[in-house]
Amino acid sequence: MALRADPQVPSPAGRAIEDLLAHRPRRQALAGFDPDYADIVDYIIRCTHRIWEEKNVGLCRSHYSEDCPIHTLAGPVTGVEAVVANTLATLAAFPDRSLIGEDVIWSEDQPGLFHTSHRIVSLMTHLGDDAFGPATGRRAEVMTIADCLVRENRIVEEWLVRDNAQLVRQLGLDPWTIARAQAEGDRRLDGDAHAWRADALARVRADRPLSPAPEVDHPAHPVCRMLTTAVNEAMLGDAAKILSVAVEGRWPSGRRWFGRGGWIGAVNQLVSVLEHPRLVIDHWAARPLPHDDVAVAIRWSLAGRHARAGVYGAPTGRDLLVMGVGHYRLRDDRVIEDITVFDELAVLRQLAGGLGA
Repeated sequence: MALRADPQVPSPAGRAIEDLLAHRPRRQALAGFDPDYADIVDYIIRCTHRIWEEKNVGLCRSHYSEDCPIHTLAGPVTGVEAVVANTLATLAAFPDRSLIGEDVIWSEDQPGLFHTSHRIVSLMTHLGDDAFGPATGRRAEVMTIADCLVRENRIVEEWLVRDNAQLVRQLGLDPWTIARAQAEGDRRLDGDAHAWRADALARVRADRPLSPAPEVDHPAHPVCRMLTTAVNEAMLGDAAKILSVAVEGRWPSGRRWFGRGGWIGAVNQLVSVLEHPRLVIDHWAARPLPHDDVAVAIRWSLAGRHARAGVYGAPTGRDLLVMGVGHYRLRDDRVIEDITVFDELAVLRQLAGGLGA
């Protein structure tokens, strides 16, 4: 999809929620969508607001397909009723949860088939018991990116990444303790329950991405090349040349970094503990931002064997799968911001022997 296709659909980045929720006439071809959605960005922002802030959870049934698969690093979930149940459970634990949509980076991959990458900051208070344990009463702020495949008013597939390790830290809990407890539960399940992970590891190692690579003149191409050069070729310095000198980053578990050296350090911290790391690009999209900046969304999968000591402690010898999404802001063909999200709690869970590891 061309970067500037449908220029009448503006980015939500930096806009007030009152502006985003103001009703507008239809300004994009949306076959089969409810008439109150003006464009695909409006669809994502507005239906998220109606479900979460307005607590109309039943709207999931008209906005997800009946058999929608939801992919997370903690395992897949299938069907709209699972979405409804999980949303209600989250609101029971965090009844004041509010979602701030920072950006929606989208593409129309086929006529009427949209792919959206929605970056969200959730603010909430842990007031109910949940899978992490008893209510702590603590406030939390967590970053999530939801990649959705949307057709005719319904999400037909979703890839969800959330900074769960940072979330449990903010609740006063230890991520390794939670991960080990989850892994113990995983080991009591039938082995077939984790076949999805073995399939994903095999796909990444065989270098089979879910989408074709972007054209060389597309703004997503150099960002994809940056990631694969850094991980698959271990040429981190060459990869960092697309970064501006003053690039800033936000990564999981509260990591904040600045400059090319900061980016190299963040990437190296993740991959240096792996033997034969392999990264594939699973989806990409780009949209214009105000002031001639460009937003790029990249979803990727990483596989490797945990063979070296480092950020995750002593090597376990276990295979590791990571699913991540990065949102990048480009200015003058240089990355000036990198916001990357992956579920580091699910990473620890695998290293503790869970999820079939």
